Amino acid sequence: MRIVGGSLRGRSLTCPPGSDVRPTLDRVRESLFNILSHARRWYEDDENPLMDGIVLDAFAGSGALGLEALSRGAQKAVFFDRDAKALAAIEENIKSLRLEDRATTRRADATKPVKSHQAASLIFLDPPYHQELITPSIIALRDAGWINDKTLIIAERALRDPGADVPGIDLLDSRKYGRCKIEIMRLLA
Repeated sequence: MRIVGGSLRGRSLTCPPGSDVRPTLDRVRESLFNILSHARRWYEDDENPLMDGIVLDAFAGSGALGLEALSRGAQKAVFFDRDAKALAAIEENIKSLRLEDRATTRRADATKPVKSHQAASLIFLDPPYHQELITPSIIALRDAGWINDKTLIIAERALRDPGADVPGIDLLDSRKYGRCKIEIMRLLA
């Protein structure tokens, strides 16, 4: 596994041991970030959620999505995971990429997050498949202050798993990649 674009392109990433982590495939990450590079089309002003604000990589696993965002210009990233081995791998990746001043890890559950005083501009939700965690994560993160009407939410799910069922959510884009689906959405004001 490696960073596929940006200033850290080609750098290798450590993956936590075991079979519990399912990193987003390189080709899927590359496609996703190509879409996000044009995310301004979803905003009236000249904001770019990839560059402006905080990126939250919830269910971070190896941290590949948040680290890819940092490589492509994000200013700061926060990584949530409940697993100590995953957090150790993320911290190793942060250190090897020399991103300590721009990245923070937290042992946290996206369905029961800590409060935030600033909403993230971009949130990656890549929970374990078949556990229906996307909807409860979006609701919990919204209620804890991580999501507002400017936050772009990117969720990866298995094709047969249900999409987000949150009142007031606007599905902006949806793409199928093999056995997974990526959905980009935002809460309406």
